[in-house]
Amino acid sequence: MNPGALDRLHAAYLMAGEGRHQEALDEYVWFHQHALAEDPSLVGVRLSYGLFYWMALARVYPPASAALAAQRDRHAAALLDGSGNRQAFDDLAAIDARLGDAARTYAVFRELLARDPDLAQACSGRAMDAIIDAGDFALAGRFLPDPEASVRRAGAGLNRDVANRRVRAFTAAPWIKSDILNYAKDVKRIATVLDGCGRQEEARRITRLAADLIPATTIRRAVRAALLPGARPWYERSALSLRTIGTKEKLRHRRQLAKAARGG
Repeated sequence: MNPGALDRLHAAYLMAGEGRHQEALDEYVWFHQHALAEDPSLVGVRLSYGLFYWMALARVYPPASAALAAQRDRHAAALLDGSGNRQAFDDLAAIDARLGDAARTYAVFRELLARDPDLAQACSGRAMDAIIDAGDFALAGRFLPDPEASVRRAGAGLNRDVANRRVRAFTAAPWIKSDILNYAKDVKRIATVLDGCGRQEEARRITRLAADLIPATTIRRAVRAALLPGARPWYERSALSLRTIGTKEKLRHRRQLAKAARGG
């Protein structure tokens, strides 16, 4: 893995903490536009840490918000003029999620569907939350994969993670709880679409199935709790302070970025 792009992201994070806002913004823009060319494995870091830090800067430096919206608009333009691809839609949806503008993702998806149905099909999974947020359940139902097969596949994945948890290298990260949260989120998305399409009994059956697929009693109980309406995540994500960052924190931050880039 080439450490250059990660080093620049880490440096930008520190610049922001030191009040060097425009310098930090320039680096965040560079990272978003060029990191994948340096190292394709940074795809996850780019849309997680990269955008998280960019938005943190935007809260104290308004030009960062304007720059992020402008970057989103460039992705939208590329999609609609035929030069964009699925990655461009992923980028647009991720930025809109940070900006709280799911309506923009929905609008671009509708226009993309009219212009390039094949690309829209490929992007439909990433667009689903925005489609649901818009209340367009007819469209959501059109792109919903087989509900039972999807839940069974996701349940099998969670069961594998539970079975393998003792052979993983030790980490303080709460992987199983995070996996439960993601599993419940996926199931709720499917149930919401089914309910919105008038398939309420199927939605209830799918929700019951999601819990019944998990044989481990404690995990199954946690899944049921996570599937309840209004259930909140058991944790809140946080980041290091942008104000005073000590040496140990700097090293921890660099390790966090490197670990995220490795996918672990």
